[in-house]
Amino acid sequence: MQYDLAIIIPARREEFLKLTVEDLLKNKRGNTEIIVGLDGDWASPSLNQHPDVNVIYVPESIGQRAISNMCAKLTKAKYIMKLDAHCSVD
Repeated sequence: MQYDLAIIIPARREEFLKLTVEDLLKNKRGNTEIIVGLDGDWASPSLNQHPDVNVIYVPESIGQRAISNMCAKLTKAKYIMKLDAHCSVD
């Protein structure tokens, strides 16, 4: 599937990650995918499965820039947006 927008969320030990992803799913418009890059740690609380959410896990931390770049390379979306793991969207 070709997405119009990819939202990339690099995360490491982010307590609000699940809430951020759920908020994005509730408020997104159009053909949007969410790519979560877990940098060295699994999400806690864990993320719910959704067809528009892809989770990339790297067992050893590589840093925010590297995990963001890795996620950006995986998408075929026309536009890419980076978002912190503790945000809320309108």
